Amino acid sequence: MARVLEDSAARKLGPGTTLQHVLRLAQQLNNSNTPFDMKTYEHLLSAYSKAGKCDKIKLLLKQMKAKDIKPARTFFDKALQLAARFGNSTLQAELLLHMEYYGYPKTTKTYHYMLTCMRENMELERALDTIEHMKKQGIEPSTLSYMGIIHLAVLLQQPRTAYELLCSAKQLSDFPWHDEFLFLQVLRSSAYHNEYDIVKTIWEEAVIHKKFKPDEGVCLHVLNTAGKSADPQLSSSVIEYIGRQGYPYRECHFQLLLETFASTGNIIGTFELFNVMRAVGIIPNKKTVAPIVSIFVHDKNAIEKAKDALHHIASTNSEKLDIAAFNLVIHVLASSGKNEEAISLLGQIDEFGLKPNNETLDAALDACIHSKDVTLGEEIYKDMLSKGVKKTVSSLNKMVVLMCTQDDYEDAFKYLEEMKHLGMVPYRGSYYKLVKKLAASNDSRLNIALDDMKDYGYKLSTHLEQYIQKAEELEIERKEGLLSSSSW
Repeated sequence: MARVLEDSAARKLGPGTTLQHVLRLAQQLNNSNTPFDMKTYEHLLSAYSKAGKCDKIKLLLKQMKAKDIKPARTFFDKALQLAARFGNSTLQAELLLHMEYYGYPKTTKTYHYMLTCMRENMELERALDTIEHMKKQGIEPSTLSYMGIIHLAVLLQQPRTAYELLCSAKQLSDFPWHDEFLFLQVLRSSAYHNEYDIVKTIWEEAVIHKKFKPDEGVCLHVLNTAGKSADPQLSSSVIEYIGRQGYPYRECHFQLLLETFASTGNIIGTFELFNVMRAVGIIPNKKTVAPIVSIFVHDKNAIEKAKDALHHIASTNSEKLDIAAFNLVIHVLASSGKNEEAISLLGQIDEFGLKPNNETLDAALDACIHSKDVTLGEEIYKDMLSKGVKKTVSSLNKMVVLMCTQDDYEDAFKYLEEMKHLGMVPYRGSYYKLVKKLAASNDSRLNIALDDMKDYGYKLSTHLEQYIQKAEELEIERKEGLLSSSSW
């Protein structure tokens, strides 16, 4: 039978064919009245195991007991392994009772098959209890046992448990330090669940020292975790790794890094990142800085630090000063109502050695809108256009809004018509400002503006409808008041 099993393996025969050959030999032994011994039953078990027939185990045990044949420990090992493959914990329990009956204590291998069965049934808590019980009995789980339960913990989204098991497994002499997949799956799960301390430790050990190579998805999760924990060192390490691996830099990589630097108060580092982004082909813009604007707006000290950071970089390493940082500070100052400071800073742009762009213009116009300074806004607008800044739908819309801050708002129509002429679609917000101005001024062009809005697919909000209605009522009251006074 042993030769049949070996021959089947060598010839790569199917499990069904192998089982047929072994059963045929068993029948021949029966026909010749040759008694089965322990080895015969073990060969039969091997054949059943290849065929995946774990239901035959109890039959073999019953026959052996009837013939007063004591099963070898290897028989139980194979039987436990077969039961584990199918997650048959009930059969395993019966086998363990038989082992106890025959005087076989549990060994590391026994527990390994028990843990394998638990893994198959996704019984993590039971597996952890079993490992704890083994240690109390002075039996150390095998490396394979640890690896199986680590995989299960990751699968069940228990990264801290997986990491603790990994730490225990690393104490074993045969621990596979080269197993990249093992380390990286724990890293991935830990990063996904924002287990910062674990992520930091495994990144240092697996990626920095062992040179294991996580994919871009893992890097993004690690960056996110580093950002939430305000760790610029870890974030920088991930960005450097991404570059070394040749992954294309994307804006999302740097957005997480920017948030990390900004949240720690490292404004200089934050601003210098804009220059790094530009150097690798990613142009920083309003969208890039949007996640960190609130940090500056709500912290007066951060605003002052931002201004100081601009001057520091300009005086110590001017080539690292990016226009995006300059635009951000102007935008933050304007959003905080510090319009004069924003305009004052704008006047220093040449001193900083920077060339304005369309976002510089937008930020400056925001300051003018907040301060309702049409004259200054027009001056800045014309000056920047003369310096090569291109008109954009954003800047033209801001000019419309700026005009609507004054009683004389005729030029709002000029910029509106210019947008139409250039094939641009005016923003809904610009129309809202203009419509409110027209309604408040009882301007006959209100209906024209409303028709324009409808043509562009903009619907009137309830608030705007109520505003127009209120303006009409006030105008009627005003006229009625004039009529009443004239009748006297």
